[in-house]
Amino acid sequence: MLRFVLRRLGFIIAVSLGIIFFAFFGIRLAGNSSARTPDYNPLPAARYAATATLDYVERLAHGDLGMMQRGSGRLRRSVAVGEVLADVYPKSIGLLALALVVSAGVGVPVGAWAALRRRKAGSSWLMTLTLVGVSLPSFTAAALLQIGEIYWFRTFGFRLVPVGGFGWDAHLVIPTLVLSARPLAQLARIAYMAFAEVLDEDYMRTAAAKGLLRRAITLGHAYPNAAVPILTGLGVSLRFSLASLPVVEYFLGWPGIGAALLDAIRQQQAQAVAGLALALGLTFMLVNLVLEVLYRVVDPRLKGQTL
Repeated sequence: MLRFVLRRLGFIIAVSLGIIFFAFFGIRLAGNSSARTPDYNPLPAARYAATATLDYVERLAHGDLGMMQRGSGRLRRSVAVGEVLADVYPKSIGLLALALVVSAGVGVPVGAWAALRRRKAGSSWLMTLTLVGVSLPSFTAAALLQIGEIYWFRTFGFRLVPVGGFGWDAHLVIPTLVLSARPLAQLARIAYMAFAEVLDEDYMRTAAAKGLLRRAITLGHAYPNAAVPILTGLGVSLRFSLASLPVVEYFLGWPGIGAALLDAIRQQQAQAVAGLALALGLTFMLVNLVLEVLYRVVDPRLKGQTL
């Protein structure tokens, strides 16, 4: 287990260096885009990015994530990226955590229920509906929910939830629904396939033949044996949520790390892009590391593997 964790940490360090390099490389290319010609050579940008990456890593070693310009006009000021992260990171993580809890809390039971009733019409319709959730773009879901709320307000004269802005109250409803839509649908499909496979195993039929209650069979045998693919699905769900986070935050006015990253990209602030992108990347990789360790706890067959 220790060797596995060390190998994964080495991989995380390598990917983190790649994130920093491509942050500087991308911003440099964006700055030179207006001057490009058909024979444009990106090699100078790559050299700049390599040098900037080494300098940035040296600053990171001293706890310095760089500086970022925030605000506009007379209110514009230079702020340390670390201070920006301290403000926006908890807002994004809180939203992500709530979205994943909703996704897992609804998606897994729905998938399990559909697997238990997979020979009935309702199950197939439900799984078909999940395709809509997986395919629906985040900005489309956000726009539809906002339009629905506006229509409700115009029709009935009172609002159900705010259509944008920040707050640890009803402001969470629309961002959470948008962020959890694709992960929920994905987890439901993964849970359906995992439970359908487990329910066809011989030991499940043996447990039923012994007279065990269906609830006891599902909780005692089906859930533990379907846990590994469901944990894998959680990792995929996190990827979906992180990919959608900047768009959701920007579209709904949620002042999190995703919105800050888009703002830094728009203003071509390379240090801020590197620091914010690194924070998002590390979040994803460390959560995946925890999930991979849990795989080996849940499934003894994986304990001896050193992938």
